[in-house]
Amino acid sequence: MLHELLELEEAGVRLHVIALRRPEEVVEHEALSRLQAEVEYLPDLSDSAPRLAVRIAHAALALRRPRRYLDALAEAIASPDFSRPALRRSVVLAHRLVRLGSPPLYLHFANKPATVGRLAALFAGVRYGMSAHAKDIWLTPRAELARKVRSAEVVLTCTSDGQRYLAELAGGRTPVVLAHHGVEARQPLARDRSSTLPVVLSVGRLVEKKGHATLVRAAALLAARGLDFRLRIAGEGAEWPRLQRLCHELRVGERVTFLGPLTASEVESEYARADVFALACEELSNGDRDGIPNVLLEAMAHGLPVVSTTCAGIREAVPEGWCGLLVPQRDDAAFADALAALLLDAQFRARLGGAAREHVVAHFDRRACFQPVIEALRDAGLVDLASAPPLDESPDRRLRLAA
Repeated sequence: MLHELLELEEAGVRLHVIALRRPEEVVEHEALSRLQAEVEYLPDLSDSAPRLAVRIAHAALALRRPRRYLDALAEAIASPDFSRPALRRSVVLAHRLVRLGSPPLYLHFANKPATVGRLAALFAGVRYGMSAHAKDIWLTPRAELARKVRSAEVVLTCTSDGQRYLAELAGGRTPVVLAHHGVEARQPLARDRSSTLPVVLSVGRLVEKKGHATLVRAAALLAARGLDFRLRIAGEGAEWPRLQRLCHELRVGERVTFLGPLTASEVESEYARADVFALACEELSNGDRDGIPNVLLEAMAHGLPVVSTTCAGIREAVPEGWCGLLVPQRDDAAFADALAALLLDAQFRARLGGAAREHVVAHFDRRACFQPVIEALRDAGLVDLASAPPLDESPDRRLRLAA
């Protein structure tokens, strides 16, 4: 999302970013310092918080356009995702949009942000576009998601699987545009040869759908075969204690290093140190799944062969047998076999890694992938770039998009 905002600014869109809550991440994204937009956070509107801001917002919206206010209130109460906290937030956001000059909205994620954003757009009388990605698509109830999609001017999504599902929900009322996220395809860092043993790297939140338990069990199988290697896992999350316990139980603790959360530059250093990138993604029983993990594309851009699973988004990004090896989900033995094939054959690694980089440069370069985004927002009438001056030449020009 951050890189998309940066690309919008570079294209000449003046943004005002409104977030539902403050970030909880331990590591701050280094690219955040390049964002020129003002960023504000909605106030705490929980049941125990003061309600003065909510009362003021209701009154201002009702006095400004009584009919619109009543229609929006009726729609909010009838919505399948209605809740009093969401209503409070949407009314306060709508009031803020009016004070900003009623710019259109660009909503990131189809779950809570779209719930609040759609209702705010109704109260404020503005149009909105929406981007939907992975968890927010598959865990949002169908009726709720359909209402959000059909009310939008345009919906963008990052996988073909997601596009097909959202287009079905749209029923021809809203264009659903495929726009892969893309990554920086610049020349990678020089290889770090400080380790005398082959290194397998995995980067991702330590949550169930990333499949780290499958990776650890595969590592134990490789160790039992006598392969000597090191596994480095970057990220944090609720699964961390369970994974550490699993490493201890399988007696691979000396081979596995948990790196915790890393900055972007630290992750790049890990790519340079690694010989193989592994991510054992899986679809959960509740439907939660990854789209196309950015770290998978980043690793490929750094010339690493990848081992992953046959999830739909991953198949879309990794041509099987050319850029990497894909195996069924939750198959420890198959994952171990794929890792072994790469760890035991340096030429095979080099061939797949070179092809992986070529594939990302050709199909997932961030600048090229951004073009469908700006074209979709422009075609939907949400941004007008015809006469947009560079950002640093007109700081006072009209706000064109609230994100």
